[in-house]
Amino acid sequence: MINKGVLRQFLAATAGSLSIMNVGIILGWTSPIMEELLGPDSPIPMTVDETSWFVSVIDWGLILGSLPFGVLADRWGRKPSLQIIGPMALATWVALLYVDTFQGLLAVRFAQGLLAAGAYTVLPVYAGEIAGPKIRGALGTMFQIMMYVGILYVYAAGMYLDYTRLTYAAMAGPVVFCALFATIPESPHFYVMKNRLADAKRALVWLRGDDTGSSVDDEMDAVVECICKEMRNASFTELFTDWVSLKALIIVQGLSVFRVMAGVTALISYASITFAEMHVAVDANKLSLVFACSVLFSALPSTVLADRVGRRPLMIVSCASCFAFDTAIFAYFYVDRCTTYDVTDYGWLCVLAVGGLSVAHTLGLGSLLSTINCELFPSNTRSIANAVNTITLTVASFLALKIYPVLADDGGMYRNYLISSVFSFTSIISCLLWLPETKGKTFAAIQAQLRKTDDLV
Repeated sequence: MINKGVLRQFLAATAGSLSIMNVGIILGWTSPIMEELLGPDSPIPMTVDETSWFVSVIDWGLILGSLPFGVLADRWGRKPSLQIIGPMALATWVALLYVDTFQGLLAVRFAQGLLAAGAYTVLPVYAGEIAGPKIRGALGTMFQIMMYVGILYVYAAGMYLDYTRLTYAAMAGPVVFCALFATIPESPHFYVMKNRLADAKRALVWLRGDDTGSSVDDEMDAVVECICKEMRNASFTELFTDWVSLKALIIVQGLSVFRVMAGVTALISYASITFAEMHVAVDANKLSLVFACSVLFSALPSTVLADRVGRRPLMIVSCASCFAFDTAIFAYFYVDRCTTYDVTDYGWLCVLAVGGLSVAHTLGLGSLLSTINCELFPSNTRSIANAVNTITLTVASFLALKIYPVLADDGGMYRNYLISSVFSFTSIISCLLWLPETKGKTFAAIQAQLRKTDDLV
């Protein structure tokens, strides 16, 4: 029989992760409507170059919104900072129904980027803090799974709906999030940071499924002791002046860049035009839907493996597999465009390689980054560190999304996957040399490991 506390923790993580499902809808929304926007009956006419701005402008909102949401998460709380995303996201979808200029479209997409920054910054912190050490990895993967649910949802709907109807369909995301997340408690760690110990214990009792509260006393004492130590002389500058925090920051920023440059991030937004380059007799939008399914279902094994195999082995396998599939996709497009060899009959191999890349990416790089980011930092810098990480992810994503169609133009798709292959190879070496294992450890034990001391367990 499944423990009641485990069920409640998964419920809380899933409800919170509906905020990131919204981000998946926002990111995936561009792919199914791209053909309509570039067509003669476009509701908002734009050029190919303008589509790259349409897709990537969201990243400017992510950059500018990350640090403010990190500060809000430490001042208002993790839950309120996430809750405001729902109604504001709904408002942006309503606004898209009335926007009829390219500039207005960019403004709304920028606003959606600000909201996405909130989910990226606050949700990993919230999910990590509500989870018990033994299932923190599994709960951390909910972040990526729900994003892929959002992408799959909008890809599937986009096969049958036009621009206006798809925008209406996108409104379901924030409505469901608002309804479910309202019933979930705040992070006990935040309450302890604010010296609201009674509230912290009530939240912990609910999350651990112990209505008497007798079994959470030891964990409550450990949380209080850990946070009291971490909050001494707490400041933003500690993230850069304390060697352990700086080392963790460098590790996570490196993983963020590798995650984006492995190639899947750009594929999500440009799936339809990428599949159109392959010699397969299947509609590009249908292949995009299959791609979204493979990304989603490949995230499910990591939910189990993260707390059994460990973070480090999964990341190494993920990076190595991404390198292999990126190289295969590069080889296909290169041979197709730069040689006289006919690859028309082998398009299905490239499709399989794209599916393999999505599985490999999701196994580690895609699903574990938010968990690792939460685990490596103490309470006093966790939210700000996550905000900095969101900015790094966003800058890398913006560059990747902006250059992808430019490099792909005139048959140059292979250039994108040559770059991804190089970054994936570098990520293997980086994980082997510097990534620590954090499976099943408390936040205090992880900090002790990073500082190489034994005074905390």
